[in-house]
Amino acid sequence: MRFEEQIHVPASTEEVWAFLWQIQPVAACLPGCVSVREVEPERSYVARFEDKVGPYKVAFDMDVTVEERAPLSLVRLLCTGEDKKLRTSQRVTLEVRLHGDDTGTRLEAAADVVVLGVLATLGQFVVKRKAREVVEGFAENLRAALTEEELEGSHA
Repeated sequence: MRFEEQIHVPASTEEVWAFLWQIQPVAACLPGCVSVREVEPERSYVARFEDKVGPYKVAFDMDVTVEERAPLSLVRLLCTGEDKKLRTSQRVTLEVRLHGDDTGTRLEAAADVVVLGVLATLGQFVVKRKAREVVEGFAENLRAALTEEELEGSHA
């Protein structure tokens, strides 16, 4: 399943790029992310996601690896993990591109999501709806966080 979202924030590309590497604030933007730990700075992380999908409560321990980064323009992540209790695995490739202009920065996020196991038996519709909710929620939370940070910075 592929999902794409675009958001525009009233912050410079430099400010947005710096924010993307602040792990705890970015994790707070991810629906269902309850913890994140840096393993190797700007390279690898471990995150825990808890949520409800259909009738199931899921808990994924995800390994997050930065596969590619081009300062001020691109970051590509590979996230893999499983819920051992539900015998379900998940693989997400997330790519975020930044484009600056006179009014701020446009972020283009694209996520490829693969879910295997018990959750996959719920059917494409349920899994796709939940994945879309997470991607859309992340985009909206990120917009709010970056807009708030920009507003706070302009009053300093």
